[in-house]
Amino acid sequence: MIAEVVLRDCVWQTNKCYDYIVPEELESKVRAGQYVRVLFGRGNRAEVALILKLKESSDSSAKLKYIDSLVEEEPVLNAEQLDLLKFVVKRYACTYGSAMHQMVPALVTKRTGRSQLTVSIESEEKAKEALESESVGSIQQIRALEWLLDVEEMTLSDLMQELSISRSPIDTLAKNGLVKIRSVKFSAEELSEKSRGEEEIPEVQKSEITLNAEQQAAVDAVITAEGNKEFLLFGVTGSGKTEVYLRITEKILNEGGSVLYLVPEISLTPQTVARIRAHFPNRIAVLHSRMTAKERYDSWKKIQKGEVDIVVGARSAVFAPIQNLKLIILDEEHDGSYKADTMLRYSARDVARFRARKAGIKLLLGSATPSVETYYAAKLGYMTLLKLSNRAVSGAELPKVEIIDMQKELAASNRSILSRKLYTAMKDALSRGEQIMLLLNRRGFSQNVYCTFCREMIRCTDCDVPMTLHTKTMGKHKMLICHYCGKVIPMPQVCPTCQSEYLAIRGDGVQKLEDWVSEDFPQAKVLRMDQDTTSCRGAHEKILRAFRDHEADILVGTQMIAKGHDFPKVSVVGVLGADSVLWQSDYRARERAFQLLAQISGRAGRGSVSGQVFVQTVFPESEIFAYAASQDYEKFFESEIKYREQLSYPPFKAIGGIMITHENEQVCAMQANMVAETLKEMSVNLKDDMIILGPCPAGIPKLLNRYRYQIVVRAKNKGLLSDGFMKLQQAYAGYGYSIAVDIDAMW
Repeated sequence: MIAEVVLRDCVWQTNKCYDYIVPEELESKVRAGQYVRVLFGRGNRAEVALILKLKESSDSSAKLKYIDSLVEEEPVLNAEQLDLLKFVVKRYACTYGSAMHQMVPALVTKRTGRSQLTVSIESEEKAKEALESESVGSIQQIRALEWLLDVEEMTLSDLMQELSISRSPIDTLAKNGLVKIRSVKFSAEELSEKSRGEEEIPEVQKSEITLNAEQQAAVDAVITAEGNKEFLLFGVTGSGKTEVYLRITEKILNEGGSVLYLVPEISLTPQTVARIRAHFPNRIAVLHSRMTAKERYDSWKKIQKGEVDIVVGARSAVFAPIQNLKLIILDEEHDGSYKADTMLRYSARDVARFRARKAGIKLLLGSATPSVETYYAAKLGYMTLLKLSNRAVSGAELPKVEIIDMQKELAASNRSILSRKLYTAMKDALSRGEQIMLLLNRRGFSQNVYCTFCREMIRCTDCDVPMTLHTKTMGKHKMLICHYCGKVIPMPQVCPTCQSEYLAIRGDGVQKLEDWVSEDFPQAKVLRMDQDTTSCRGAHEKILRAFRDHEADILVGTQMIAKGHDFPKVSVVGVLGADSVLWQSDYRARERAFQLLAQISGRAGRGSVSGQVFVQTVFPESEIFAYAASQDYEKFFESEIKYREQLSYPPFKAIGGIMITHENEQVCAMQANMVAETLKEMSVNLKDDMIILGPCPAGIPKLLNRYRYQIVVRAKNKGLLSDGFMKLQQAYAGYGYSIAVDIDAMW
């Protein structure tokens, strides 16, 4: 018997299928989808491999080796997931190894009872001194030190998972004598104790809700449909989409099926889990990237064994090994968080669509502001369009949206970050005991620091981007942080370029907004929610729960506060610096601006209190603001689809990207030109079906001390992009080029 395998840790040179002989003693035990240990290469180094299929003979002319042993008795991927693995490899032009690492938890091959690396503080006094003296060089190091001062000791893998950081900053702390890394052998019980418990999920009481006519029609349409069918649930904010999901889920579970429920943000997971658990206690598993390795493994194992029939999670949960899957729900399907931007640049929406079609099951997409591509597909009849036109709470209406011209505010001598109308509305709301949400999509205190003498901005030396001024990050004051590499430097007293003392700040950030609001409304309790305040696991839910329980009156934050939250007491929403989204160099900028404005507006007036929304801009004549003010998605779509068609943007053509990086700028440019020429030669017969644009320096030309050149590829469809990118990666395998490809480029 022959096993066709792929290496779990393969690189492009070894990204291929290999045949191994199955030893007689293993013939009754091996199955497709299992991890096995094989001896690979001339040096016979031990490697973990995945069995793709078993066969009777091999076409290989090479002398075949024997499988050494089984890593797992049970398959790590079932038959459906093996098909999914092959789809991901082909669609996203990635290695089998990249796909496997995304689909299978790391602990599958790192069993308990083996040595684990732990991290602890070397000297508490020395660590506190380093934090106070501002000698720690990156925000990742600061977070790791503060975390370890609190928990004393933690496994290395869990610390990296907890803080969403790589090993590099921890190694730097160890090198500087601030932490120590040691190898410790734990039993299974001890390892469980070293892992933190599950994230706290708020309790929600199950309530009997009578569906309105539109909700009931949507439920009936999905339940009565047979076989593979796609639906778009297009409902205004607060229209009760979640209740529709729950009724359909109940029907699926009663018939013995399972449901995969995806949400875009980790911050929405506890809220969603709480509502589902109120209806279906003890039948739910959670998967997301903020869980520790042990927690992810335990959840994955429960799902694989069929011990749960509802899986809730963010993007990565789309790969969960669910048994008897009958429905996939993709809530807030328009959200950019469903698109990965790391090693494997996959779209959870596209993966969910493939999975649903391959399994012949239903796919339900939901949004108040669907992506242009999805709504276009629904208009053409590729999926069934279901509409919810009214808010679910009786008497609740969409909020009144007002566009505020900040140029007029300035002309009226109002130099506050808040317009006069927004300030008055906030004052009135607070006097009535209501709540307020303010969105400013800029982290930090001030966008950048510049010299008034030479006009140079203070930029990161490792990345070609301005550094952002922070004033209260992790208990420190007045520091400059690079939001791309995490580098931290104290606020300089003089200009690094010309030594002038005349430094100024510009561009208000959310920290400054928090300070301003606290000064203007000293009696109000203010919370801030951004990447800096939610860097640790559980922080999202802690902030949201405090606001939901009215422990705070005002919530200020970046775009993460706009997504799917339900706060019935919020009556006033303010959007500050609304123009910043429109000015992005991306064809999706108009769409993102409309979605963000519509979503944050939808947080107001969801209960019995009417809502007011104030959008502050210096460009009030933009049609996007007019569409957002009237909450008219249809008019926005009509305008946007014409714009996309004229310029051959998706959904009319597919757009992919290639990024080449190198430490030397000249070498990077040379390699980018060679890659572009190779692509042009490959696509010469495709003519207008594939157009190569570039290369040129990327929008951020230098990142993490590496120069970046990009190539944009416009193709007839994604299939052509995938084939071209796969051939390109294979052509340059082994040449030492750093090439990243993206089928849905978001650079």
